[in-house]
Amino acid sequence: MISLCMIIKNEEHNLPRCLSSAKDCVDEIIVVDTGSDDNSVEIAKQFGAKVFFYQWDDDFAAARNFSISKATGDWVIYLDADEELEPDCASRFRALAENPEVEGYYFHINNLCDNDDALRHINVRMFRNKPQYRFDGQLHEQILNAIQDSNPGHQSPVVDSGITILHYGYLYSEFLAKNKAQRNYRINKRLVDQWPDNPFYLYTLGCSCINLGNLTEATDYFRKALKYIDFRATYAPSVFISLISCLIRTGELDEAMEQIHRCQQQFPDYADIYFVEGELAARLGLVEKARVCFEKCLSLGEQVQGKFTTKTGVGSFRPMFELAQLYQAQGDLEKAIHYQLQGIKYKDDISQYVTLARLLKTYLKDDVRLLSILRELCQQKDKVKECLTLGQILYDIGAYDLAIRLLDEAPAGPGEIAYLKAQCLLKINGYREAIETLKQIKPGSQLYQNSLPSLVLAHWLATPPLDAAGLLRSGNRQHGEAYETFLCINEHLFKRHPETKIDANSKAFKKLVDQLISLNQAELLVQILTLGGLDTPYSKVWYLTQPPMNPTKLELAAKLALLELKQGSRQPDYPYVLGWYFYDHDELASAQQMLLQAIKLNPADRYKKLLKETYRKQCLNMVKTALQHYPDNPKFSRWLIDIQKDRIQYAGLKGVH
Repeated sequence: MISLCMIIKNEEHNLPRCLSSAKDCVDEIIVVDTGSDDNSVEIAKQFGAKVFFYQWDDDFAAARNFSISKATGDWVIYLDADEELEPDCASRFRALAENPEVEGYYFHINNLCDNDDALRHINVRMFRNKPQYRFDGQLHEQILNAIQDSNPGHQSPVVDSGITILHYGYLYSEFLAKNKAQRNYRINKRLVDQWPDNPFYLYTLGCSCINLGNLTEATDYFRKALKYIDFRATYAPSVFISLISCLIRTGELDEAMEQIHRCQQQFPDYADIYFVEGELAARLGLVEKARVCFEKCLSLGEQVQGKFTTKTGVGSFRPMFELAQLYQAQGDLEKAIHYQLQGIKYKDDISQYVTLARLLKTYLKDDVRLLSILRELCQQKDKVKECLTLGQILYDIGAYDLAIRLLDEAPAGPGEIAYLKAQCLLKINGYREAIETLKQIKPGSQLYQNSLPSLVLAHWLATPPLDAAGLLRSGNRQHGEAYETFLCINEHLFKRHPETKIDANSKAFKKLVDQLISLNQAELLVQILTLGGLDTPYSKVWYLTQPPMNPTKLELAAKLALLELKQGSRQPDYPYVLGWYFYDHDELASAQQMLLQAIKLNPADRYKKLLKETYRKQCLNMVKTALQHYPDNPKFSRWLIDIQKDRIQYAGLKGVH
């Protein structure tokens, strides 16, 4: 008989998922509630749980042990409400209880993260229900020590179950909803005050500090943890990774490098630490060093045995994609394509297909071969979905004519085909054809509402421009602010009600500006900016340089600034914007010239800051060139780190935990 033991508080949105995953695996469900004021208790009872109540005292081990004391099964498994067992594991799960040689089982915990792959580790979750097996630790409670201490002559009392638990608690929405950061910090701080030399408590307190945004304090706790740690501890590699992350983000790159090498000495088969080193080396510009690190990750492979806490992909697709970027930057497209293709075999991600398509487009210079390769890679049973996927990839790499050709061959399908084709037509100035294409979308549908801005733009950009008033008035007004903004602009463009005001700061207006910029429609954009009250060249340049920025916005602002400078303007923001444009395009001598001109007119701090960045970039390029010729020169490497400190400290690495 197997008992599931849980402690909960306000878990009504998580509990059904968790209990549904476990109900066929266990014979008894024990739920200990620590103060819920939602429907958690009622939900637990619906699953047949025996519900008990416990006065919360900031001690997870005590609460866990209380839950175990209520279990009547021969075996106990414990789960949190924000976890679930992998699908279809009931028969394998029940077989675990039949092994007389085992006292407990490790489970593989896949911690799901926002916009990223899972962070994996192992943890003891199932064990025999014996009175000597009890948890210790007020936070991040553990039972492994109790099992091992009770079986001194048993070499392997705990073995791998081969079963995965999915954990949703690392998702940001879950973390905020439970206010875990403040709670964990409070408990951790009390534990460290009581046991200041305990490395595990120091480590977990450092993690709590990171979650509260206090990197300096976190760094101190991680350093102390490493001072007292036994490197045989399963969490030891994670202390290194966490410390290195903090050091990079606070600009302490020298120590970050030292800790990387120290970790590698202790754990030479830990792929994650080589991946972190590779990322940092790539950021610094140490290309050859980065390549060696990523190749090392591939030689070690995926860390699937549970020995280390690891990020999914550090032994496969992550270094492959990084190597593809390195070789692309060096101009070796053949190798870049090779690694990108290899990575896609492990990670089926549309953004990576787009990257591959860009590489192939540049390398092949042959639309027929490009489309043939992409078709082979993106095959799907649903041919409409296949065409949409391929069409979107081609759109994203700017192969608009090829995308249109592909979509014209698509089998009859939903309006998404017409919508995507129309977006391609807008990019190649096919405005009247875009109008006819968008008419294929069913009026009144959500897709029709989404396509309305494109349809209106196609009217305005046609030759001659077409009045969209009838179209706007006949459609419903679900767009709200966007509808009113489009209608108002339409009235202005066609000389009706010119006194009507348009809010240039509204979301709808800003979105329209971004659409026109993406279509390279500078003439109409200038008109619309004027209608929004931006009636001077300076106000237009200022508006275009507000965040969020993109290269096309900056280019248009630079063109407007250049026109004004040619007409004799002495407004210092104009050479500043041009300097910014040249800086972004690595034309550093021109950037320097423009910025010096701006500073001469007005020594504003932002002008000086960008000039400093320009000088730094020039130095960086010289040192990188020197390293290409003398890769083992320690002085050049030292200079490179010094130059890069300010540039990368606020950019986190993808490989850190």
